Amino acid sequence: MPSTRGCEKPLTESAPADTAGLRALAIRAARWVARGGAVGVAVSLALLVVTSPKGATDTAFALGALVLGFGVTAWSTAVGLGETIEGVQAYMDLDSAWTEAGAREAFFVLSWLGAGWTTAAALTAIALGV
Repeated sequence: MPSTRGCEKPLTESAPADTAGLRALAIRAARWVARGGAVGVAVSLALLVVTSPKGATDTAFALGALVLGFGVTAWSTAVGLGETIEGVQAYMDLDSAWTEAGAREAFFVLSWLGAGWTTAAALTAIALGV
């Protein structure tokens, strides 16, 4: 008999997962990581014109980390304050195209783009031997 640890339902039972939705989300995230990776490699190689390989990859990594950090911070703000911002807009009768869902989508893109960018910059540094 499975353990319940004080719950009515056994711990081994889980809610049915939306596998199609999770799969679609994972595919979208992977696409943005790949695009970020392309940006990371391109920026690293472009910076080779003006600086050393170490400087180029370090700068590319820092720029990618900036995008990643901004994306994650803004995404969490949109998740935490999205309903409040929409409520204030409704209360003040502001006609804005801003929505919580739109903000989460935008910052999802920035976060995964930054993740790919930083990873590619680090891998470019390894490939260049720095």
